[in-house]
Amino acid sequence: MVNGKAPLYATLLAAGLFAAVVLGVQPYSADWPGTAYTKPARQFIRSAMREDSADLRRRSASMSPVLWALEAARVHPDTLALWSRRVRVWTGERRGDTTEVFVYPAGEVCSEAPIVLRFVGWGSAARVLRAGSTCLVSSYP
Repeated sequence: MVNGKAPLYATLLAAGLFAAVVLGVQPYSADWPGTAYTKPARQFIRSAMREDSADLRRRSASMSPVLWALEAARVHPDTLALWSRRVRVWTGERRGDTTEVFVYPAGEVCSEAPIVLRFVGWGSAARVLRAGSTCLVSSYP
């Protein structure tokens, strides 16, 4: 004797298994805005704080961000140190392989004037093309 509810139970079981597989495998990927640039931005800022021109040059695609970072470290070392702690990174406009990234410090000081970094490339290959902040040396070029 076959129960009339068997197809319903089989359908519910199949839907449950499908949901478990989707949640377990997650066939989609999404990044919180800016997380791909958090590490390169933090490394650039730490190199600036150390006034490490060789490392800044390695992390930059031009001399402009190197000069800006060295001047910021020389003129405002205490303010630049705000970005060495916890930061919030937000991705702005993307055009081709360049992305504008806004790096906000934790706290009140300079919370309305992020460091704006324009990256070329992605992930560990990302290089800073331009840098600036109205809170530090000069405005973003």
